[in-house]
Amino acid sequence: MTVTTIACHVEPGDGATLDASFTTAFALAEAWGAHVTALVFTTDGEASLAAEQGAAAQLRDTAERRGLACEVLDRSSFAFGVGEVFADHLRVSDLGVIAAGMAGVMGTRNLLNAAAFDSGRPLLVVPPDAPLSGLPARVVIAWDATPAAVRAVHGALPFLRHAEETIIVSVTEDKELRAGQSGIALARLLARHGAAARFSAVPRGRGGVLATLEAAAGEAGAEMIVMGAVRHAPLRDIVFGSATRELLDRGARRATLVAG
Repeated sequence: MTVTTIACHVEPGDGATLDASFTTAFALAEAWGAHVTALVFTTDGEASLAAEQGAAAQLRDTAERRGLACEVLDRSSFAFGVGEVFADHLRVSDLGVIAAGMAGVMGTRNLLNAAAFDSGRPLLVVPPDAPLSGLPARVVIAWDATPAAVRAVHGALPFLRHAEETIIVSVTEDKELRAGQSGIALARLLARHGAAARFSAVPRGRGGVLATLEAAAGEAGAEMIVMGAVRHAPLRDIVFGSATRELLDRGARRATLVAG
């Protein structure tokens, strides 16, 4: 897979809020020579249409100064709800990027849910206070051999081929994440794709699966985590896998690529 098109959500606001929304997408676009489709809208309902249009104008100026191919759309271009619109654009892109530090906010949570589960594309969730300035040198993969984890790994291949090291982590002592020899086989597969990968089984800590993965990433000096996103939807009730639920509830603490 080659990344040619990145769809990103841009949150209107003060300079810091606005910059955090597009810093990662623009940095990755520069690294890959990719086109950016930037959708400018608020997720909390507070920003006016004029504020969104002002942010869109500033974004266009920034892209032009940096020599990036960037299509900027504000809310006046949308015919449907923002989650549906973002998922629509993500379906015809290679990668989605959302800055989400407070994912518990309902608007942001709904946007993440639509992007992760309704688009069929990998989604990179980045904390606003720690955007990526380029391609990560080290990556941790959360591996449980589920279809979602497989999709996340393959969506992350453009990152993994560039990384100096990829650590495949299976969290043991957890009923949802199964360790196994498939992690070693995955390392061999990634090596054939040109990635430097190794496998590690990590016992689950008291803070839960996501906290265990983040601790492993911190110990390895990894800038990004790759994980499958799990959702079960019987009738109107939606029950998320534990790591997915934690990510939706509190946002990302480091760049996290998910696929549902």
